[in-house]
Amino acid sequence: MKNKIITRRGGGGILLASILLGSFFYFGVNNVRGANTDIVINEIGAYEASGHEWIEIFNKGSNPVDLENWKFWEAETNHGLNLISGDDYIIEPGEYAIITQNDTNFLTDYPGVTGTILDSSWNTLNESGEEIGLKDSAGDFVEFFTYISATDFSLERKDANTADYTENNWVEHLDGNSVGRANYWSGGEDPDPDPDPENQAPTAVITAPATGKTDIEITLNGSNSNDADGTITEFEWQIDDEYIGGEETITYTFTTTGTFSIILIVTDDDNATSTDSLNILITDEEETEEPEPTPTSTLALIFINEFVSDAVSEENEWIELYNASTSSIDLNGYTLHDGNSQIYAPTSTLEAGDFVIITLSSNKLNNSGDIIILKNVDEETVDQVTYGTWEDGDASDNAPAVTDPNSVARIADGQDTNNDKNDFAETISPTPGASNIIVSPPDTTPPSSGGGGGGDTSPDPNPAVSYNAGDVVINELVSDPEDDEEEFVELFNNTANSIDLSGWWLEDGSESKTTLSGNINTKGFSVIEKPSGNLNNSGDIVILFDPTGKEIDQVTYGTWDDGNLNDNAPTPADPMSLIRKIDGQDANNDYYDFVLTTTITKGAENIATNTTEDGEIIEQALGSNDIIINEVLPNPAGSDNEEEFIEIKNIGNTTVDITGWKLGDSSTKRYKITQGSIKANEFIIFKRKVTNIALNNSGGDEVKLYSSGDALIDQIKYTGSAKEAESYARRDDNSWAWTIKLTPGSQNIIAGSSATPIINIDAQTEVIKDEPIIFDASDTTDPDGEEMTFVWDFDDTNSGEGSLIEHTFTSEGVYTVKLFVTDTSGNESKKSVIITVKNNLDFIGGLSNSAVEKIKISEFIPNPTGSDTTEFIELFNPTTEGIDISNLKLDDEEAGSRAYTIPEGTLILAGEYKVFGRQDTKLALNNTSDSVRILYPDGTILTEVRYDDIIEGSSYIQDEEENWVWTSSVTPGKANILSVPKATAGTKITKSSSKYVKPIINTTLAKVRDEDLGDMINVAGVVAVKPGVLGTQYFYIVSEPREASSTPNGVQIYSYKKEFPALAVGDKISVTGEISQTSGNTRIKTTQKSDLKKIDYLGEPKSTLVEVTDVNEPVEGALITVNGEITEIKTSYMYVDDGTDEIKVYFKRGAGIDKKIYAPGDIVSVTGIVEQTKDGYQILPRDQKDIIKTGVVEDVVVKMENETVESQKELAEKYLTATAGGLTAILFGLFVNSKGLTLLAWLKKLIRIKKE
Repeated sequence: MKNKIITRRGGGGILLASILLGSFFYFGVNNVRGANTDIVINEIGAYEASGHEWIEIFNKGSNPVDLENWKFWEAETNHGLNLISGDDYIIEPGEYAIITQNDTNFLTDYPGVTGTILDSSWNTLNESGEEIGLKDSAGDFVEFFTYISATDFSLERKDANTADYTENNWVEHLDGNSVGRANYWSGGEDPDPDPDPENQAPTAVITAPATGKTDIEITLNGSNSNDADGTITEFEWQIDDEYIGGEETITYTFTTTGTFSIILIVTDDDNATSTDSLNILITDEEETEEPEPTPTSTLALIFINEFVSDAVSEENEWIELYNASTSSIDLNGYTLHDGNSQIYAPTSTLEAGDFVIITLSSNKLNNSGDIIILKNVDEETVDQVTYGTWEDGDASDNAPAVTDPNSVARIADGQDTNNDKNDFAETISPTPGASNIIVSPPDTTPPSSGGGGGGDTSPDPNPAVSYNAGDVVINELVSDPEDDEEEFVELFNNTANSIDLSGWWLEDGSESKTTLSGNINTKGFSVIEKPSGNLNNSGDIVILFDPTGKEIDQVTYGTWDDGNLNDNAPTPADPMSLIRKIDGQDANNDYYDFVLTTTITKGAENIATNTTEDGEIIEQALGSNDIIINEVLPNPAGSDNEEEFIEIKNIGNTTVDITGWKLGDSSTKRYKITQGSIKANEFIIFKRKVTNIALNNSGGDEVKLYSSGDALIDQIKYTGSAKEAESYARRDDNSWAWTIKLTPGSQNIIAGSSATPIINIDAQTEVIKDEPIIFDASDTTDPDGEEMTFVWDFDDTNSGEGSLIEHTFTSEGVYTVKLFVTDTSGNESKKSVIITVKNNLDFIGGLSNSAVEKIKISEFIPNPTGSDTTEFIELFNPTTEGIDISNLKLDDEEAGSRAYTIPEGTLILAGEYKVFGRQDTKLALNNTSDSVRILYPDGTILTEVRYDDIIEGSSYIQDEEENWVWTSSVTPGKANILSVPKATAGTKITKSSSKYVKPIINTTLAKVRDEDLGDMINVAGVVAVKPGVLGTQYFYIVSEPREASSTPNGVQIYSYKKEFPALAVGDKISVTGEISQTSGNTRIKTTQKSDLKKIDYLGEPKSTLVEVTDVNEPVEGALITVNGEITEIKTSYMYVDDGTDEIKVYFKRGAGIDKKIYAPGDIVSVTGIVEQTKDGYQILPRDQKDIIKTGVVEDVVVKMENETVESQKELAEKYLTATAGGLTAILFGLFVNSKGLTLLAWLKKLIRIKKE
């Protein structure tokens, strides 16, 4: 680990402390090995080209090791591992696994390497050596060392059991590598050189006319034939099977009329051949009537456009064809094929620009991968698509394989680059018979944990820097480059400081990640050439993340659907680039921020130019002029022709002559302003009857303003329908909104429909018929703070009112529940949620009262004589009918082996004993004590048997009184026989448990999370917030006041029916209930009011001061206080930064927080409950009093500047001393603005990192 000594004039104490700390942690950390030493780094491929590097790891132990959530540590960064090849993350004893820098490149380089392959990402491995390591799922180093130099070939470990990282144990391979197999220097055989790749056959292509005349020479051209992996050595031409020539191009003269078959046979340098054929119609030279040409080898423009290979249950696979030509095509004689055989023969006619759906009567397409081929009447391949794992010689360019209900669709209808990976994408919105819509599945992996290069930041001796959205922006990009040019993305630094881009990454819509490096200067540019993946020509999204995984900027262009196509930037077709109108300017509306240009300025200031119809290049003045479009009225209350208007405004300080300027809409129509000037801060109104520009009332439109030189000065766009008597007006922040206040010739006033409520619905989406459910919209907010009314439509002829309502569905089915929210100004918002209502027996985990409850655990043997691999679990069906046990699970005790899911279609016949062996279940029953459990599909317990005091060679069965006893007569698959073993002393009798009344565990708030989900517990605590404040169905209890250094505790108390006794903040109560979890939050679920009992009144609980960086699982549910600066305020939350990290403070409606009294830059003290969300942890203040404003940042900065160097030294020394004694904070005030940390915060972070 690198050590840095920080010196400062007059700071000898700090220097000494830094040296001591650095020395201590250096010797304590360098070359460490963790508790689990079975997994070792075995071979390092640093010599490979960038993007092709790899690390080989090896399990030298005797037990399997699960690598899920492990990290590869390099360049002081945690790099996530994504499983690419292999069944799971488990590495068996003696197994090798590969960590790749780029999985696609690795699989191309080493197609013969199989087994577990894990994709990751890093900048580059230093051939001369650097620090690398492996971290387990707990974040502990398993191995950490500096490897030695190996510049030409791989670096191999000689002895996996020796922790020696010098040249004594690491040697460079002789002439290559041993990736995926035993190392050469460890005694393994040196692998044979890569075998010659299988030869690919050439492709014969005839270029010739389809018709000809007798006695007139015809040229037959074979020069378009090709061989992908060699050269063509022979050409053989035949007419009706007779040889006519052997050159690449020949001429031939026909002497008779008729239709002749031309055949070309080509042979490559490996003697592989290919054939093409063409029919030519020959007529007499005298014939003047032009006959209809016969079909030739010219292929029709029909494309396989979309398909579903993994159909939803009870539905069929289908394939969509698209006719991209300008004429109809008769499909009679066409055939569709998969990788095995013909699967369909269409008979319809496909009109120009239309689609046809081929529905397969049975499952033909493989889910994991296949090929789909469309052939014409001459058996020629018109189009083909390979997807998934199908091997066609190059699987790296295959389209994705997807699961139901998604489809694979061309990104743009008919787009075909002959690279299926680039042409197709997965979509969750199949469009059979219509134009494709690409909506990618949601990302379930946090940005920092993937293999794309961000990763979690490892211990860093430098202070962390917090970045805000927009600090660095995507400034220019080229997605469709000219020939011999490459795609690129340009960044612009908006801040006043140089920024180190190490650990930053770019991500496109396919989730391909490009790791960044280097510095970007203040107000400077950084260019990323050839970003990973491919930017789609028709539309894509590009996202920029900082090292913490925080999204800093994103740009959406073209047809990419991010939920709102209307604010997308235009598509930069060849030869144009997409640029910001003004470098760095970001209004979070890509339509307004970006424009196309023909002047590409990679790494320099953007220049907006366009080309006129005459070919003249003109410079556009977007955003650089004081004349702007300010308000438009497309749909006035009266006559559109009379009252429609476009308003422009001069926001500058001088008068501007706009004679010769032009106005236009989305059509080609332009209105030329013949004369006129506009004074500073004044307006000009252009009515429709003057301009003849008719703005659309529906379907949206654009308004554009051009200078006299045809430079585009400004443009705006509105979408959807324009409501009558509402204008589209510019806000002060340059965003646009509809308003009912028309202000032609004066300052805009935004009122009415623009300030609509923002709806938030919390409800279960899968429910049981005839059971009441809660619909909670209490977190809905109105931007103007107005009162709101709530009206629900449950899609079953029932409706209701209120922000929180209970409803019961009486029939199974899928219901679209709609909520209409209206504020006092009449602004209405609508939101829908889809609810699936199921019968109790069909509900996940809802098999109660069904036949499976009668299945019994009849016998099992944890410790057989000899090998434990003969362990088994036996189930018995005591009924007179067969019982389907599909998808039930067999498991041992909680946190033991991985549960085994019983396969689909598994039936236990009446009276049958069915045995499940360890070799199938992989369940390893302990030889001391353990449990055998049957679980419902959702993991809840159906039956459990606990055992201990094991007797070797004996199985566990029930006697006649249903007591569990050991027997020496082991009878797998047969009725049990009780034979008492000789060694029975101390044997305990264990009752089976099936729907038994669970015992109640008495515990404390500090230990409540140590219990298992589903356990019944009793715990006491102090009410910190009453029901109805943070949620109507829950409240929180916290620990009693204690030492300031103690960790605060708390937990959520939940009641589905909201059955709570009268409670006050400060009441000490006891709670009995079941431990459950929601969104990662532990809660105690009560069933009735009597589950809560008041013990005493202790007064309001005290909060504990906590640093933001320490807000995590241990303090979830607790009452804490953080001090910091407000860095950002939104409608229902704000962010507070205390110099160690940033946290969201969320305003629940029931808390009644007025956010208007706070502003970014305020220093506040925030008290509240810690809640976990999918994005991390947040604080929930209980009322206005929980947020106390203590100052503003400017005051603190001035105070810091007045501190002497000596006082800073003294404070730092005190902090170091206090940290050694366990004090977590001395002084909050000493931090700078949100862009950085003070010396004190730096030291605090350094010491915290060293401790970790």
